[in-house]
Amino acid sequence: MKIRNIIIVLMIFLSFRSYVLAEQKQYIQVMHENKYQKQSDTVKTKSVPAKSQQVLNNEEYNRYINEALKQIDQNNLFGAQTSLTRALDINPNSVKALKIRGQVKNRLGDNVGALQDLNKAISLKPDGDCYYARGVVKLSTQNYPEAVNDFSKAIEENKSDDMAYHQRGYSYCLWGKSTGNNSYFVAALYDFNKSISLNPSNIESYLYRGMAKAELKGANAGLADIEYAMNEYQRIGDSSAYQRSVEIYNWIKKDY
Repeated sequence: MKIRNIIIVLMIFLSFRSYVLAEQKQYIQVMHENKYQKQSDTVKTKSVPAKSQQVLNNEEYNRYINEALKQIDQNNLFGAQTSLTRALDINPNSVKALKIRGQVKNRLGDNVGALQDLNKAISLKPDGDCYYARGVVKLSTQNYPEAVNDFSKAIEENKSDDMAYHQRGYSYCLWGKSTGNNSYFVAALYDFNKSISLNPSNIESYLYRGMAKAELKGANAGLADIEYAMNEYQRIGDSSAYQRSVEIYNWIKKDY
């Protein structure tokens, strides 16, 4: 029961994260006037030619995307969602905007909306990033088989993606814990080893590799990896992750 609590705590810690722009019409009008004021006063234009309108749309789209990225950096997720929706009003089939909005919705706890955006993005252009993002949503909803499937597709697209291996390994761990099937921990070990070989600085992979080893072979087999993760978190000054790894170390040492 205590180990199940560990998994719940870990999921909480790993759970992966809109402004209406009132001057939109004014901006487009200014662009229109600037373009045509240089033409002869005898030329009267009642509407923007289609090509120029497309240019303006592209500029507006890019402005909303850039604004959303800044808002994400500022942890203004509702603002980012609104900016991305504005971008999608201009280009409803933008895979980039759909993918980012899906990730934002997931961080806001809107898993249904996140899946809708990511499913549409994948239907338009299947790529590793979209599969990875959808895998994160599936993982957060405890749909481990489908999470594993999406991370596997991400790996097919980019076999050097250490985080895709890590997330698939973590999904296997939770899947194994929920079913009691040790073969999933074996698969998890492979993925954590691969993640570490691709990126030795991926501390989380050491931490969860230790847990997978403990599940398969007992505490002594996994404590070295967990202790290594503890020391690395302390070295880089990540106090929250360090405290979490200490708690995991003590739980493993006591209960396995």
